[in-house]
Amino acid sequence: MKYIKYKKNVFNLKRNKSSIFIKLFYLIFQLNIIINIIINISNEKEILKKEIKSIKIYYKICNEGNLIKKKIFKKIKRPKVSVIISTYNKEKYLLRLLRSIQNQYFNEIEIIFVDDFSTDNTINLVKSFQKNDNRIILIKNKKNKGTLISRILGVFKSKGDYIIIPDADDILSKDIIKTCYYLAIKYNYEMIRYNVFTNGTNDGLTKIGMLLESKPICQPRLSDYLFYGFGKLSLNDFTLWNKFIKEEAFKKAINNIDSFYLSQNMIIFEDGLINFSLYRSVKSFYLIRKIGYYYIFQKENSVQHKKNIILNLAKYIFLYIKFILDNSKNNRHEKDMALHVYHLYNWHASLVNLINEDFQLYKEVINFFLNYEFINIEDKKKFNKLKEIIYNKENNVTLKHLKIK
Repeated sequence: MKYIKYKKNVFNLKRNKSSIFIKLFYLIFQLNIIINIIINISNEKEILKKEIKSIKIYYKICNEGNLIKKKIFKKIKRPKVSVIISTYNKEKYLLRLLRSIQNQYFNEIEIIFVDDFSTDNTINLVKSFQKNDNRIILIKNKKNKGTLISRILGVFKSKGDYIIIPDADDILSKDIIKTCYYLAIKYNYEMIRYNVFTNGTNDGLTKIGMLLESKPICQPRLSDYLFYGFGKLSLNDFTLWNKFIKEEAFKKAINNIDSFYLSQNMIIFEDGLINFSLYRSVKSFYLIRKIGYYYIFQKENSVQHKKNIILNLAKYIFLYIKFILDNSKNNRHEKDMALHVYHLYNWHASLVNLINEDFQLYKEVINFFLNYEFINIEDKKKFNKLKEIIYNKENNVTLKHLKIK
């Protein structure tokens, strides 16, 4: 018996030693991971500091209207990349943007300015640019058609295999076209999305908006990322200026948008239509951590532009919601997409006050949500109140007692 007991103790001792060793190994392994993460974060911060320093120098050069080197810009018969710029009364920013394009490390491009019936000196300014750069093309709209249609016109006139669509008052980073082009060619990516550096105020470039990781995603998985994203990042966004896109993919995305939406002359959420269509249709997509764009915050947006947004805000929101819902019916993402737009836009009194026309549009969206099971009782009450307010607005009836909190 003593021998058996002794044998058991020895066995337990060996097992305990083995268990301690495994735990120690596991702790060392975890510690090593943590150390590597800290080192990587530290290295990334140093890289970011250098990149921000480079950005500030480049921003200053472009903002002062300077070229890094004197170049002869010859017209290219078959450009590899088309830069599409829709502009309306942005003459004081155009030279800065143009210099950021001309200072690129990639010259096989065409630069298409689409003037949306500007009333300032934009046309003459672009014509003066053409004298020194034969790659510049000017398209003049005979009436104001809005940013969305102007961009589409520019894309359908373009000859490049890929397109990039900056806003007229911002700046491209010096090597983003070259980086994206060679990545797209090598791995056959149809769309690349890059990071954006923004000032947030007029006091100089200060903030950074970062994607969490570089990652290639291919269809059909891309649709899964539309609203869930990876980590806390959702891919769905409302901007085109942070993307490098294959021309064929862009045209396909446009053709998938019903003409009803294209004819609405949306001032906001218009890029959201194209983005949603792009994410649904591109075969391959790549997220790159590189800073490719400098978004310059402008305080002096025109008063009329702000008034137009406020007056039509409800309409634009409901149009975008209707577009998402129309394009997600009868597929496995229908409920996810409905839930996304439901949480994205809260129904409140200020929105109701802006509803003055197109009542059928609002009723259609509200009825859609009222038929969904995930809407809780309180929200259903709000929707029903909203529905009643819209009904009475449509029939010119004022109901002061109905309020939505």
